[in-house]
Amino acid sequence: MLLLTSVFIKFIGAVYKIPLTAYIGAVGRGYFATAYNLYLPIHAVIMGAMPVAMSRLVSKYSARGDLNTVSSLRKGAMSLFLVAGSVATLVLIFAAKPYSVYIASSPKSVYTVWALAPSILLCCIAAMYRGYYEGMLDMKPTSVSQTVEALFKAVIGLAFAKLCVMYLSGNKSDVYPFSSAAAMSGATLGSLVSLIYVMLYDKKHKCTLPKTTGRDGRRELFSFSLPILISCCVQSVFQFLDTATVQYSLKSVPRESLFNVYREALDFSGTSPSDSVTYVWGLFSASLDFKNLIPGITMALGVCAVPAICREYENKNRIKTQKLINSILTYTSVLSLFLGCIIAICSKELLTMFYGKGAGDVVIGCNSLVKYFAVTAPLYSLASVAVFTVQALGKPEKSIMPYVASGIIRCALNIRLVSDSDYILGGAVIAGALGYLCMFLMNLRIIKNVSGTKISYLNTVVKPLISALIGCFSVNIIQVYINFSRNIFVNFLIKTTVFSSLYCILCFFVKVFDFKEIFSVLNFKKNGLNT
Repeated sequence: MLLLTSVFIKFIGAVYKIPLTAYIGAVGRGYFATAYNLYLPIHAVIMGAMPVAMSRLVSKYSARGDLNTVSSLRKGAMSLFLVAGSVATLVLIFAAKPYSVYIASSPKSVYTVWALAPSILLCCIAAMYRGYYEGMLDMKPTSVSQTVEALFKAVIGLAFAKLCVMYLSGNKSDVYPFSSAAAMSGATLGSLVSLIYVMLYDKKHKCTLPKTTGRDGRRELFSFSLPILISCCVQSVFQFLDTATVQYSLKSVPRESLFNVYREALDFSGTSPSDSVTYVWGLFSASLDFKNLIPGITMALGVCAVPAICREYENKNRIKTQKLINSILTYTSVLSLFLGCIIAICSKELLTMFYGKGAGDVVIGCNSLVKYFAVTAPLYSLASVAVFTVQALGKPEKSIMPYVASGIIRCALNIRLVSDSDYILGGAVIAGALGYLCMFLMNLRIIKNVSGTKISYLNTVVKPLISALIGCFSVNIIQVYINFSRNIFVNFLIKTTVFSSLYCILCFFVKVFDFKEIFSVLNFKKNGLNT
């Protein structure tokens, strides 16, 4: 359910950006992006820690049958999430003007930031309910509320932006700040509707919990959240340094070398050699949308992993814990390789569908980079799910060092490779792949040491990888002998269908998964959860 939700939300987000840009213009999109640049780190730190802690602790105590502690956690979480959301909202409101003026050099972005600020409080309160039900292995509130939020953000945001442009008079430069803020208010209203849904769901489905005793659930929740908060802060810092070192290192590349490597795209766009650094940085930023797509979808498996693994681990069921960990790693590998290969073999078609009409140079300049990022994306997905698994085992503090090691490797290699004319942006791909490989292996070692789990590398990595490689190779061979359609969309469908069919057949053939396991998953709620 969460996987389907993630795919749907990513699709809405991608489609939403096209008409939005048409309504508010590139300048308005700049205001939009500035607001999110300030919002996302604050949102990531809070939402990346507290809901996970809530889910894990509720799962832990419900597995023990300790409903009294579950009740105290729920009661304490409401006030804790409310305070955290309020503080984050106030930080966003008061930081809006100095950030917009002194850092982003975009003073008019402040209206867009203020329009978005209340959403972080609404999201935080909704996350309390989501975390509680995730701990109870009920993913419906999370799936439906996130879908509702995305739909309202898109529909209401676009409607408000269009109305602003239609009815506000004056120069475009005066209208764009308000049209961008109007579009962003759709995100805030989406968060409100999402909160209303989870509150109504809770009112209808909440089980009867005993009255709490003197135990303070807030203290335990905060104690467990703290190392995850630190991990998220470390991750955010190194994420910033990762991109900053790429941007910094591009300045060290000789202009002639940079212009020669990206000559075709630069000529197509009409960009002068003096602006080549800024232009190549723009290509890198555009490629990141595709790179981040795959881990964004597979993260749903990590969210599911926390309560499921925690429940079996707390019940000291070593066999089931080991099976769950291997299953989650296997399906993360299978799904991320599938998505990565689709993007890699269809990179030109995807880029053309998004940028072909208005920015054909992006298709030329980003094609190879998107391919490379897509091939390495499974490492990002596996590293992320491994972190969630460590948190599910109750050792979130141990995931801090892998974040630090990965960040240092990425930054150091960016400085070394991106500035090298032989690598340039390819160096950023290598740096990211090696950094996240390190993070994955370090977390994997923690998982084995804490839970005693034996990882089946054959099923989790080798078999899916071989199936993906054979599928990609077959599509390329078929394309040599058979001329696919000249229509970009039809070509994309043909390539996707051929690869998907081959990949799924091979995965079943090498027994990465079988029909019995699929049907057991589909019947889980009917046969297991309700009992």
